Amino acid sequence: MIEPHSACGATGPGGGASEGRFSRTPPGLGEGAPRPKPRRSTGFTLPRPLPWATPLSRAWPGTLIACWTVLTTCVILTPRWSTLAIVGGLIVVASLIIRLPLSVAPRPPLWMISGFIGGCIGAWLGDGLELFLRVSTLALVVLWGSGLIAWVTPTAALAATLRFFLTPLRLLGAPVDQWSLVMASALRGLPMLRDQAQAVLDTAKLRLGQDVATLSLRGYARLSVDVITAILSATSRGAAETGRAMSMRGAIEAHDGAGRGARVRLGWVDAAVIAASLLGVAGIVACRLML
Repeated sequence: MIEPHSACGATGPGGGASEGRFSRTPPGLGEGAPRPKPRRSTGFTLPRPLPWATPLSRAWPGTLIACWTVLTTCVILTPRWSTLAIVGGLIVVASLIIRLPLSVAPRPPLWMISGFIGGCIGAWLGDGLELFLRVSTLALVVLWGSGLIAWVTPTAALAATLRFFLTPLRLLGAPVDQWSLVMASALRGLPMLRDQAQAVLDTAKLRLGQDVATLSLRGYARLSVDVITAILSATSRGAAETGRAMSMRGAIEAHDGAGRGARVRLGWVDAAVIAASLLGVAGIVACRLML
């Protein structure tokens, strides 16, 4: 008597199904499929506060903003290599203090890298390579320093600091509380805006498919207009819904009462930040006079 499935080799000598050709479990069915290693997305991501406490997080955000404004003004007024080196050194030290990981650094897309290389070649042919590199370094220093403030400061603290700086405008009858509320909502809505824009772009790519690579310049222009229109429409609709919800809950009145009683407290971290900024300004002035 022939045993079931013995003709096709599904049973072994012991009656089990361990040695047959069809008895082995195909790889990937019995256990979970290996997950692909996550890759860092190409492009510029919005800086978000770090998930751990840093020494600069103890400082008042107004101190960081005021000191960085002074340093940025010095860099823009005297864009020399010595000035860039001093301010860049302060930024590097601050990045080491807050233990900033390299993974938060944005990965520039290919078109920006090729544009930078093309700009270097064009500037070299026109005897302006040194100026081009200096301007590029200036932009990098300003962006990196501004990102540091966003990495160590929560969004709510930034909104409260902006409200403090706009307080003198109350003497002129300006609605400072409403303005600060709008700015806080805008800062909190930036990640949502980026997600909506990415969703619209993904939808456009799915609809066009392989036709994206064959679009002409006019086709790209029309696609850009459609994508921007869809993003603005979705953003305005979300902003309108948020505004209606806030007005129904009386968010402006609650925001007014919560913001006017806050006091500014400075500590040793603020003193250290101010001292480092003053040393940087003194070094910039010394290099200006000596060179």
